[in-house]
Amino acid sequence: MKKRLSWLISIAFLVLVILPFTKTHAAEPCLIEEDGVLHYYNENGELAKDICIVKITANDKESYYKIDADGIAVKWEGVYEKAARRLVKLKAVPAAASSDKEVLSCLKKAFKWSSKLPYTNISKKIKKDDKALEYYGTYGFTKNKGDCNVQAATFTLMAQVLGYDATFVRGYVPQALKNGKPSNFGAHAWTTIKLSKKNYVFDPNFEKTHKAGWKFKYGAKKHYRYFNKKKKEI
Repeated sequence: MKKRLSWLISIAFLVLVILPFTKTHAAEPCLIEEDGVLHYYNENGELAKDICIVKITANDKESYYKIDADGIAVKWEGVYEKAARRLVKLKAVPAAASSDKEVLSCLKKAFKWSSKLPYTNISKKIKKDDKALEYYGTYGFTKNKGDCNVQAATFTLMAQVLGYDATFVRGYVPQALKNGKPSNFGAHAWTTIKLSKKNYVFDPNFEKTHKAGWKFKYGAKKHYRYFNKKKKEI
């Protein structure tokens, strides 16, 4: 009887004391090629899906990937990798790319960072907008300063990484008016984002100078009048 009681006490000890402290080891996150595409499995062994940015470290090297709704992982490259890295530093990565509220919150963080870049004029002439976007974006992400081109480029790139239909736009804004018409122009750069089939202006530089650069339509009162490269008003 005593032996049986001792045995029961030992079993109870295992159940009540030892087992709750037994840890299960999570699986190592891993990137695997399957059927010609890359898939990323998280620490729970689950296929990751719908993520704007996931940082993966392999062989002591950090890389950043986008994972779509089907679980296909694509590496962010070049200046887009720099934009993804900046968003991670800003803690501006939504848990789910399809969560409009979370993504918008991250977009606001990106806009705030670009608008607060210390201003420095860059005397660089680049004809093609895609080349300009890459140059000014790289400049801003590496030097953490720049002019309106850099502010708009960095914000555009981060918005694109977050999944927005964002465009880097270069043109002009009036610096003086004569009889209500522009008499002098200054080169300028800004961002447009298509939301619900409508284009909205996001101007980080105007935010820096006037505190009113977030989301407005062309022609809005108390904002710049925006002109394209041929100096025709948009």
